[in-house]
Amino acid sequence: MVKHADLPGKTASRIRDAALSLHLLARLRLRLRPVLLRLHDGGGATTLRVWCPATPSSKPPPLLLRGFGGDAKWTWARNLPRLSRHFHVYAPDLVFFGAQSRSASPLRSVAFQARCAAEAMRLLAVPRYDVAGISYGGFVAYRMAIAEASDAVGRLVIMTTGVAATPGEMRAMAAREDRTVDEALPPDTAEGLRFLVRRSMHRPPPWMPGFVLEDFIQVSTPSRSVFFLSL
Repeated sequence: MVKHADLPGKTASRIRDAALSLHLLARLRLRLRPVLLRLHDGGGATTLRVWCPATPSSKPPPLLLRGFGGDAKWTWARNLPRLSRHFHVYAPDLVFFGAQSRSASPLRSVAFQARCAAEAMRLLAVPRYDVAGISYGGFVAYRMAIAEASDAVGRLVIMTTGVAATPGEMRAMAAREDRTVDEALPPDTAEGLRFLVRRSMHRPPPWMPGFVLEDFIQVSTPSRSVFFLSL
């Protein structure tokens, strides 16, 4: 029997991604499905995976933008089953996050992420939609609303995102923590990831085994490390 740990990093990552996708599809009762899009924007070969409605409907179409860490499944797993009952939900993995969203472009800016998300919605033929972004996704959502997709975005929801924070407020917030942003993101130890989960989740898991966290870091951190260091 072949164990995940015996497989090359990319192969193991894809196996885990597929397993989590199947689990989420079962919870969603086939209301959503993952779609892999090849974008025309970005100056390089760019693909973006988006969790989309499985069938047409007249429900309102919100776009959900996840934060820095994991992918759309991890961020919205507790929300998608209920939201998909009342909304025509779209939830992309941002570029360089998740197992499928990749780009050959050297760009790493919030504006680039906003352009990619806007291009994805155009390819999916959604001309008008609301946007909700959490953490890093909030910066992308704000950028879409004021620039890249200002003609398409209706209502905007930003959660735990300091788009209006002053430098003084940012310094005060950093002083309250026991580590800097550079030390916290991206996490490279089980304890670092445990700290990040507890600081970013409303109801974090009460028990997070170190070997599970280290395995997650091994298969998901490299692309995010390159992304973060280039910002």
